[in-house]
Amino acid sequence: MVKYSEGRLIHMAKQERLLKIIDASIKEDEGTEDEPSVVKTLWLMLQDVETEKIFSSILSLDDIRAITGMKSNLQGRELYNFATALRSREKPVKLVIDTSASQFNPEDLYEKNEE
Repeated sequence: MVKYSEGRLIHMAKQERLLKIIDASIKEDEGTEDEPSVVKTLWLMLQDVETEKIFSSILSLDDIRAITGMKSNLQGRELYNFATALRSREKPVKLVIDTSASQFNPEDLYEKNEE
């Protein structure tokens, strides 16, 4: 895949990789004093099984729903249980990611679990 940036060609190295989930934690942003709101996100840290390179991503509740195919967003304890299950997962996941970057966007994820 080729991407244009400031008039230059950038070759994105999207590849299917086998990644181990290193960490999955829930973060809460309480907004500002003017606009108080609690926004929860899932912070993922993954490691390439072969190269040991670390990748990370921040997933919104909508991202989680879209990636997993759930009909509604996870709420309360369900969200924390989901993060715990991801941290406990021993089997790596196959993902197509840009291997030249250390962070990936949720919309770039293409999960190919073999379960």
